Amino acid sequence: MVLSLVFLKRMFFILLVISLMSFLRDFHVSSCDEYCPDKPVFNPSRLVVKYGDPVSVTCSIRQSYQDYFFGLVDFMGNHTKNGTTILWEVQRMTEWRTLTTCCHINATDYCCCSKLPVTVYKPPDNVSFSFRNHSGPLLEGHQYTLQCEVHNVAPVENLIVTFYRGQTALGQLQSNNIEKKPVTEIFTLSFNTKKEDDGVQYWCEAKLELGPEGPQPPPVVTSEKLSATVNSTPAPGTNPSTSSTLIPSFKPPDSVSIGFNYGRMLKYRQYTLLCKVQKVAPVENLIVTFYGGQTALGQLQSNNTEKKPVTEIFTLNINTKKEDDGVQYWCEAKLELGPEGPQPPLVLTSEKFSSPWTIPSTSSTPIPSFKPPDSVSIGFNYGRMLKYRQYTLLCKVQKVAPVENLTVTFYGGQTALGQLQSNNTEKKPVTEIFTLNINTKKEDDGVQYWCEAKLELRPEGPQPPLVLTSEKFSSPWTIPSTSSTPIPSFKDRQHWVNYSPTTQRRNQ
Repeated sequence: MVLSLVFLKRMFFILLVISLMSFLRDFHVSSCDEYCPDKPVFNPSRLVVKYGDPVSVTCSIRQSYQDYFFGLVDFMGNHTKNGTTILWEVQRMTEWRTLTTCCHINATDYCCCSKLPVTVYKPPDNVSFSFRNHSGPLLEGHQYTLQCEVHNVAPVENLIVTFYRGQTALGQLQSNNIEKKPVTEIFTLSFNTKKEDDGVQYWCEAKLELGPEGPQPPPVVTSEKLSATVNSTPAPGTNPSTSSTLIPSFKPPDSVSIGFNYGRMLKYRQYTLLCKVQKVAPVENLIVTFYGGQTALGQLQSNNTEKKPVTEIFTLNINTKKEDDGVQYWCEAKLELGPEGPQPPLVLTSEKFSSPWTIPSTSSTPIPSFKPPDSVSIGFNYGRMLKYRQYTLLCKVQKVAPVENLTVTFYGGQTALGQLQSNNTEKKPVTEIFTLNINTKKEDDGVQYWCEAKLELRPEGPQPPLVLTSEKFSSPWTIPSTSSTPIPSFKDRQHWVNYSPTTQRRNQ
């Protein structure tokens, strides 16, 4: 009888363990408390591993929880439990997206857990460098575009590409692509040639910055170097009267201002610096440099060939470190018009602000955390329009936060057709589509339809509020479409208007 009881107890324990393992495998991680006291501890707390390499991590709980059930969720490979510690091992990491969770569960099914962020990386296969859409000698005082192509790298959002002229860094760029698998990406940087550039070698460098847990020093792959020949005289066949004797018509910026895409800054995160240059011409000759203290973080130029004064916003992604606390960020706009233009070139800088992990404010009220839309696009619900019918306008606002502070206005010409707001209380960036029904009239033939997205963040937010508009299109009773199928057709081109960062420079 005693043996039978012992056997039954052992069988019950085995079934309980099997049931727990099955539960942990199928457990929905979102129902587990990540903010509980004495949660499990991963060592290391963040994992950076090269694709194909082995992995070894431990998860431990306090001795007082040794009678609790605990285990791993959403893991690959094998794990071994020894008292209050679990050893997780993978012989060869072959997953690009992975997040392992360690939980302990009490008798009331309360789950306390920790998540282990895992970054799987792959250095570039190679890096190639060229002059975009150009071959042969360069002409002094002209603008050219450098191109750096990085092949099969992951994750590309951690890649920093630096362009060099000799040993001088011309600019530094990062990607907005959040794809975790290997991708090939092209980075471009425009510059103006000088006579002294003759014989100088141009090249680029790709560095994979993975933080303190990543490989040290970071993996770096460089391109081959290309020597430049710069001619100081017009190319054969050029009319001397139209050569470099003409001074371009220009207008210095009215103001330059800098801001962040979010109101609060945390270390080891990626943020976007925004530099707004107001009413400058020609904008293609403008060089914008971002600074952290006295260190140049990156240099950008516009592809806009408009000769009249325009307002343009330049953006640069940065990865914060603990050492950045208190660093002053600012940007500089330089109008490079060649040797015939003003010497030295016209320069205007934004005001500087420090980064004590919070954007400065003129009020004690916290500035709301926000993100402007990536783009705004407009479309119809059908590909063909007839008069005296009802149709639905659609306005798609991509990746905006907080969406509940967004006001979307539909326009027919300069007439506001309707204004909408979202009931979504999600604080993280979301993409939302707003719709408005309209009844067409004969007089609507040729009217331009468009929509405007305004992020109203109250007096503590940017003033004037952030505004992004869609492209405008006319309605000759047919909506532009690449297909005759009656499905929503969105236009993806967009432009910024009336954007003013939180630290806008006042025009003196």
